[in-house]
Amino acid sequence: HSATVALLWLYRELGFVKEFMLSIAEAAGVSQMGARFGECYDRTLRPHHSMMSRSIYTMAGKAIPYREDMLRALGHDGYDNTDTAVLTDLKTYAKAIDTTIKYIESFYANNKLLS
Repeated sequence: HSATVALLWLYRELGFVKEFMLSIAEAAGVSQMGARFGECYDRTLRPHHSMMSRSIYTMAGKAIPYREDMLRALGHDGYDNTDTAVLTDLKTYAKAIDTTIKYIESFYANNKLLS
C-alpha cells in the first residue's frame, strides 16, 4: 500500500505544481504571486492536508517572490530570457505534467483504486 499512497501524493503534488505554473503564466499584470499560490493550494492540496501542513504552505505562500523576479529566476543563462520564452516553457511543462497526471489517474481507475 505504501507505493500506492506515495503515487497518490505525487499525483496531488503534481496537480498543485501544474496549477501554479499555469497561474504564473496567466498572471499578466499581477505582480504578487502569493495569493495565486494560495488559490492553487486551496484547489489541490489543502483538502488532503492536516492543520500543520496547511500552516507550512501558508507560510511558504508568504515567501513567494514577485512574478517578475520569478520569471527572471526561471530563465536560463545563455538562452532567451524573455518573459515570452519562460511563459512558453511554463505552459509546455504544465502540459507535460498534465499528461503524467492523466496517466496516474488511468492507473488508479484501471486498478479500481479510486474512491
